[in-house]
Amino acid sequence: MASPALRVYTTTDVKGVSLAAALKNVYAIGAGVCAGLQLGDNATAAYLTRALHEMQKILVSMGGQKETLYGLSGFGDLVATSTGEWSRNRTFGYNIGIGEKPDVLVKTQNTATEGYKTTETFHTLCQKEAIDAPILNQLYSVLHQNKSPAQALHDLMTRNLTTEHQI
Repeated sequence: MASPALRVYTTTDVKGVSLAAALKNVYAIGAGVCAGLQLGDNATAAYLTRALHEMQKILVSMGGQKETLYGLSGFGDLVATSTGEWSRNRTFGYNIGIGEKPDVLVKTQNTATEGYKTTETFHTLCQKEAIDAPILNQLYSVLHQNKSPAQALHDLMTRNLTTEHQI
């Protein structure tokens, strides 16, 4: 199925597409926090790069194919949801970055923020499966344990150094 305005790509990796769709909402919240903290484009690009890396670790550990993340349902959806002004998850993160409290936002907003509960779910799964997911862990702490975004950022930036490709 294709037209000048639409092009469809197929995959057999249903699990990977499903995991990527859920995970991108989590990491879009973090991109919104970056925007709310006014970290700038370079910091957001670095964040999204590391988020994609972390998504790959989680997705592959849970049975998805890593190639799925480099397609529209992975990287494409992550970029759109993390940078689009229309994105509910990015907007939620932005509001946290400017000082709003996650629990208050959840109770007062009129839209669903899928990544809020999804962060808790993936945090639990990663703990159970011993998957190292430092960004996800910090987002969980901000969203569900009242950690400040500034402290979460500090904790991420002062972790032990490693190579870029280490999984």
